[in-house]
Amino acid sequence: MAQKIEVQLLDLNTKDILIDDLGQRDVNRRRAQFNKIMRTFDPNLVQPISVALIDGKYYCFDGQMTMKVLKARNAGRDLCVKCRVYNGMTKMDAANMFINQRGTTSRVTLTDKIRVLGNYGDKQSIDFQMVTEANGLEISWTGNKAKNAVVAVSTLWNEFLAINDNELYAMYIRVIKGAWNGDPAGAQAQILKGLGLFLRTYKEQAKEDILIQKLSRKHPNDLIRDAQVDRSSGARKYAVQILLAYNYGQREENRLPNLL
Repeated sequence: MAQKIEVQLLDLNTKDILIDDLGQRDVNRRRAQFNKIMRTFDPNLVQPISVALIDGKYYCFDGQMTMKVLKARNAGRDLCVKCRVYNGMTKMDAANMFINQRGTTSRVTLTDKIRVLGNYGDKQSIDFQMVTEANGLEISWTGNKAKNAVVAVSTLWNEFLAINDNELYAMYIRVIKGAWNGDPAGAQAQILKGLGLFLRTYKEQAKEDILIQKLSRKHPNDLIRDAQVDRSSGARKYAVQILLAYNYGQREENRLPNLL
């Protein structure tokens, strides 16, 4: 935040507080949390809503659930609430405040952080989303399982960072998509980690078409099961199973050495 931020404690009407969907979570999906707060509500524990004053408008960046609960307890009508108002912020500043907040009722997940940063122009987050989607998979921001959707978003993000090469990451996504035709089982965290280590280790040595063909003959759950007998830890045990699948039936000169 380049300019000085001024903070005031003000009473604002909830009808005047806006929610920027690009920089927030969908509060309506957190039904269980809402119900619990309603059951155990204690007015003495209510914290001020954090609001950014941007271009003459008030944007909530922390406290959306609190507002929803207070309105529900007021028969669904708008009401005045205590707000901590930040003056001098941009929407990106507010987004960063949102993703870095501490001590909230519901912690901000890494998935939320990646989505919000991408919405506000963070290049790394944008590349992650664009390369993933351009090569046949979708990021499941809501955690819903479906064909071609990756639920293990945090693991996928960490592999994207570890690979650190958009072309190699694109191949990584194509292999996951192609080997198992978008079956969510092929995007389990263990598979994502194992394949990431495999491709980082072999890079240009591994042939994409052969890798897809060989992996397509083995169900991801079988690969994970077989990896459990490996005494090594972490991603290596899954990468070894991918290596075995790749080498199976290959001429000796085409097999990859075990560098894992």
